Amino acid sequence: MSNSRKSLEEFRSKFLKVHNFHSNFSQYYHIDTPFSVVLEVYRSDLENKYFKIANFSPNDFSEILIDDESLLSSMAKRPLHQHDFFEFMFVQQGEVIFKIENTERIYPAGTGCIVNCNLRHLEKMSSDFRILFLNLSKNYVKQLLDSISGLYFDIENNTSLHTLFHFLYKNASTEENTKKEYLDFFPVYNNSDSYKVIYNLEEKITKTLLAPVAGDSFFINGFIFQLFDHLSNSELYHTTTVDIDYNNDFLIFTKLTHLLEDSNQQLSRHELSKLLNYSGDYLNRISKKYSGMTLFEYSMTFIIRKAEYYLLKTDYSISHIISILGFTNRTHFYHIFYSKHHMTPKEYRLKYWDNSYQNN
Repeated sequence: MSNSRKSLEEFRSKFLKVHNFHSNFSQYYHIDTPFSVVLEVYRSDLENKYFKIANFSPNDFSEILIDDESLLSSMAKRPLHQHDFFEFMFVQQGEVIFKIENTERIYPAGTGCIVNCNLRHLEKMSSDFRILFLNLSKNYVKQLLDSISGLYFDIENNTSLHTLFHFLYKNASTEENTKKEYLDFFPVYNNSDSYKVIYNLEEKITKTLLAPVAGDSFFINGFIFQLFDHLSNSELYHTTTVDIDYNNDFLIFTKLTHLLEDSNQQLSRHELSKLLNYSGDYLNRISKKYSGMTLFEYSMTFIIRKAEYYLLKTDYSISHIISILGFTNRTHFYHIFYSKHHMTPKEYRLKYWDNSYQNN
């Protein structure tokens, strides 16, 4: 075993207990603290490349810096493991290949997930990343969510309806639960700055843990509530509960559909490929598989739907609508619209305007 690998394992043993360490199938991680924050950073753009892990918890702060590039590849060969706690992972920079049971899924910057205690999984990092892990024991989650009944404001009590809270409460409360599932977070299109909120909350939690004073337990609970509430905001994130039997292609198709619904403009194959971290050809095959249409044809159904909305619900000129939708070629837009409705946009507006726009 390399010295770097040994040093890393010794470091992790300070805040993680690994059961069945020599097993290639049933490794199990345990934490002796209500919660912990773990930050993992890898930098290859510096003269001295390094891999850094920092752990913050009510019991301990510790960090390790390792300048061994081979460590990343060896970490990717670790066996899958489970936890007796919830693991929230959020990719702040770079990307993570998340191996869940027999499936690999790519998480680019700005995305994340919460894994329940029944899933065997492994994070495989790419070069240059910054990843936040928030580990929450079942007892801490139950205490946190049980405290909802004592909140003062209506806006706080509404959080009990959120998908995230329901997922945590269900998985923390039922000891006999054997379901393998996780919660997937995917940002709404043009929600590129939302990660800053998570970064700021992470900073508040870690600074509080480094120098706590009386009452800070309540503040940390509040920061974690705010983090949950932020991720539960449907205007910022699409949240999907994913069963382990959930088809990987269908999850990508779901994310693709969300992007097309969110955007007011047509998105090119290249743009979709960049946003989803999958090749355009692969996305095209998935589109054909689930919609029966090519990626371009499927994306155009959303564009036409938005064109219909602007024609019937606004008094925008047709030229302005074409511009909003991102078309530089007016003839191209007319051709696509006519092939769907067998009439021009002007004829469509005149035919359906009265019953739609005036009533709304």
